[in-house]
Amino acid sequence: MTPKLNTAQPTPAKPAFNSDLPFLSPQQVEKMTGGAITSGYLKTDRYEAEANGTLPKIPYYRFGYRTIRYKPDDLQSFIESNRVG
Repeated sequence: MTPKLNTAQPTPAKPAFNSDLPFLSPQQVEKMTGGAITSGYLKTDRYEAEANGTLPKIPYYRFGYRTIRYKPDDLQSFIESNRVG
């Protein structure tokens, strides 16, 4: 009797941004980008845009008074717009 080899198929790599998630919290954004976009950067972006009367660099949604969420597609667009080369 021959031993069975492990024939499990490797799982495909997941994309950096899971578009299945409808909205991401600032902490989830930070975790997904490996700290490249921090929650502090997102907060500063929101406050500066509000203070200057301009649009934020990364669009966001406000649910209620304190809940801020971001769409994965908006984050991907922001990252692509900052590509050099």
